[in-house]
Amino acid sequence: MFTRMRLVKGATALLYLGPLIAGLCGFGWTMLAPFIAIFVVWLMVLRPEQWPSSPEEWLTGSALLAALAQVLSQIVLVAALFGIGSGLGGLAGIDAVGVNPILPVSISFIAIPLCRMLWDSREAASLGYFLDEEAESAHAENAVGLAATAIIPLLNLPDTAPDAEVTEAVAAVLDVPTAELRLDALTAALAKPDRSHAALRRGLLLWATEPEIVAPGQVPGSMAKAFAIANGDLDLLRLYVPRAMALIAAFPNRATDFPTPAELRAAAAAAPDSDLPAHLQADLRDGLRALARAVAAATGTAAEVDDLPAPREPVPFRQRRTRRA
Repeated sequence: MFTRMRLVKGATALLYLGPLIAGLCGFGWTMLAPFIAIFVVWLMVLRPEQWPSSPEEWLTGSALLAALAQVLSQIVLVAALFGIGSGLGGLAGIDAVGVNPILPVSISFIAIPLCRMLWDSREAASLGYFLDEEAESAHAENAVGLAATAIIPLLNLPDTAPDAEVTEAVAAVLDVPTAELRLDALTAALAKPDRSHAALRRGLLLWATEPEIVAPGQVPGSMAKAFAIANGDLDLLRLYVPRAMALIAAFPNRATDFPTPAELRAAAAAAPDSDLPAHLQADLRDGLRALARAVAAATGTAAEVDDLPAPREPVPFRQRRTRRA
C-alpha cells in the first residue's frame, strides 16, 4: 500500500507538469479551461470524500458552496502553474512554435487513469491508509462507523467456535492500521451483557496476549483492553494472568499497555464467586497481585500499600526504657 502511495504521488506530478509545459510553450490563457476541468476531475477521482455523495446532497446550499470552493482552488492552482511556466519560458527565451497544444493537456490528463488504477481512496480509507492529513481528516468522522461495521462478523461468531478459528478471525479483522479503533469497538460491544460471546472473548484474549502483538506495540493498550474483557470472569482471568506475567517479564518496556497495578489489585480483591476450588481462587488472587507488582516495577511506580511490609506494633514507652547499670 505504501508503494502505491508513492506511485500515486509520482503520477500526480504529471498533473502539475501539464500547465507548466503549456506556460513554457507560450500558449495563451485560453488553455486554462481544459486544465481546470482535468484538475477538478482528478480531485473527484482521488478525493471523493470532499464532494457530495448523492444527488440530494448536491442540491443543498452547503454542498454547492463546498464544491464551488474546490473548483476555485483548482482555478487558482492552474493559473499559478501556468503563470510560473510562462515566466520561466519568458526568462529562458523558449520558442515552442509548432508544439501541439494537445501535448501538455494529454500529460495532465494521463494522471487521472494512472492514479485511479493505483489508488482506491474508499478502500484505502477502510484499511486506514490516507494520501495526506487532509484526506485523513475528511474520513475521521466515518472512521468510528467503519470500525463498528468491521467487527460485526466477529460478534456473529457462535459461542461454540474453536479457539483457533476465532483467533484467526480476530487477527484478520485487526490486521489494519485502524486496529485500535476496531479493538475499542469490540471492547465496548463485549461490555454489554446481552450475549456471552464466550468464544470471541477467549479468542480476543488469546490474540491480544500474543508476543507478536505486544512486543512491537502494534495496538496500544491491547493488554489493558484484554484485561477489561476478562475482568469478572475467573476462567478468562486464569488464562490472562500467566500469559501477562510472561509478557511483562519479557517486554517490560511495554508496561504502559498493561492494566494499572490499582486495577489489578481491585480485581484481586473483588473476585466474584465461582465453582472453582478455594485454593485455585486464592492462586488467582495471588497471581493478580504478583502481576500488579510486576507492572509497578516495570513502570517505576511506587509500591502500593498492600505490597509494603506490615508495620510493627508500636512498643510502649515504658518498655523502651533501659535499666541503669
